[in-house]
Amino acid sequence: MWYGLRRLAGVLGVGMMVAGSAAAQVTYTCELTSPQRKAWIPDILFIGHDAEKGRVVISDPIVLHFNDRRPIEGRVSIDNAKRITFAWNYTATDSKGKRAKMLFRATWLKADQEMRITAMPAGYHTGFNGVGTCDRQQR
Repeated sequence: MWYGLRRLAGVLGVGMMVAGSAAAQVTYTCELTSPQRKAWIPDILFIGHDAEKGRVVISDPIVLHFNDRRPIEGRVSIDNAKRITFAWNYTATDSKGKRAKMLFRATWLKADQEMRITAMPAGYHTGFNGVGTCDRQQR
């Protein structure tokens, strides 16, 4: 199963991490589930993180849909002994032409080896949640 996901990661764009120090690059290939199925939580999430260059690349089917089939840049919002949290935002347009800014956070819990993700429309206090496991590779 993970072999297929790694191959798909390259297709979806995380494999395009810029060459640099091998120790600085980490990729997360994640399978996620959410109680709000078919909402804003993707089934598959790819995160590429180059700590030395301060670069985060995010790709999933929803990002690719709303960003002209390209991954987007993210950022690290928290990095401590317990977790690392990645953040990214983009504007989505629904079928009626209504635009909404979506705010995403994915947190890798280091001890549990678990990814938790939230997606929230800007200006709202509730959103969508998911959880999953990742194949974490340090390059």
